[in-house]
Amino acid sequence: MVYVWLTLFIVLVLLFWALNLIGLPGNWMIVAIALLWTFFGPHDYQFHWIVPVVLVLLAIIGELIEFLTSVLGTKKLGGSTRGATLSVIGSIAGGLIGAVFGIPFPIPLVGMLIGSLLFAGIGAWVGATLGEKWVGKPMKESVKIGGAAFVGRVLGTAGKLMIGSTMVVLSIAAPFVPLFTN
Repeated sequence: MVYVWLTLFIVLVLLFWALNLIGLPGNWMIVAIALLWTFFGPHDYQFHWIVPVVLVLLAIIGELIEFLTSVLGTKKLGGSTRGATLSVIGSIAGGLIGAVFGIPFPIPLVGMLIGSLLFAGIGAWVGATLGEKWVGKPMKESVKIGGAAFVGRVLGTAGKLMIGSTMVVLSIAAPFVPLFTN
């Protein structure tokens, strides 16, 4: 039964990591499942309390990377709050569309991951462009701000995914490393 719980834990951690691609708080869900595992996981495989603390710190770093790359690039070009808000909404919608339809790619799952990341960026571009047009900016300037939202979203998500990958490795390895178990 222990191996069933370990397998479920690993599958959930990987699934939560993938949710970052569509703009959902996957890293924070990894933190939540790690906290549950710390207190309720099989006794021989429970984490030491330091593991969730490190995961929280990593999740904060991931959020900062995503926020700073997404917002600062757009704001640097004079983007509005409405453009930034629609950029986030468009990014989530684009990420979901990309996850469902993906990109034809010979390696399973990779097409979905690339599609989700690309469509999230396109959604951010469309949302920011529409938001800037809505507040009355000229089309050329709106498209330029939308382009910054695209680049910021792709780079921010990539950074957050890298941090999330570290969280995945730590979460999956910790139950088997004596240093990290109770």
